[in-house]
Amino acid sequence: MATETELKLQLNAADVDAFRNHSLLKAVTASEPSVLLNTYYDSADLLLAGARVALRLRRQGERIIQTLKTSGHSVNGLHQRGEWEWELVQPVLDMQKLSGEIWPKSLPPAEQLQLLPVFTTDFERETWQVCFQGAEIEVALDQGHIRCDCPEGGALQDEILEVELELKSGETASLLALADELGRSLTLRPFDPSKAQRGYELFRKCQEQMQ
Repeated sequence: MATETELKLQLNAADVDAFRNHSLLKAVTASEPSVLLNTYYDSADLLLAGARVALRLRRQGERIIQTLKTSGHSVNGLHQRGEWEWELVQPVLDMQKLSGEIWPKSLPPAEQLQLLPVFTTDFERETWQVCFQGAEIEVALDQGHIRCDCPEGGALQDEILEVELELKSGETASLLALADELGRSLTLRPFDPSKAQRGYELFRKCQEQMQ
């Protein structure tokens, strides 16, 4: 298991070019933009969401990645939680991976659940690997949308335009200091809701339309 520590920040659309051209990012080589196509799964009664668990399949080029994120905490945009990833050969959940100590005890065994796709988060990601105050930090710019197809027809969408600072090594204080430095010339706001939480909110709105 890895403990994921990241800071989520909202970015204004007008600041995207200025963000890319910030001196800290221009000093390193940006990755080629990658398209991430993500489908999140849950039971019909949202047992995973109730346990603050996120389960997704991601397509990234030719790769298929299954990810499980467990309950953590979030304060002023800083997220810390458990995370497991497995590469798969086909885009079908591997339920055998979801067992043992990694699976929350508050949930029924994964193989007993009928898990269905509930929403998608599809976006383009650009990344920079930055050394700052002794820490290795991945800076990511995500642009795209969250989509939930409603049972009665139609779909609800929400825009993705955010910056994620993920701590790869070093101290959390360096992560916060980097955010402060970027924020000197850019409008960046701490943002607590994860993409998964926002997707579930769209799902609930779809359900309300049926009532």
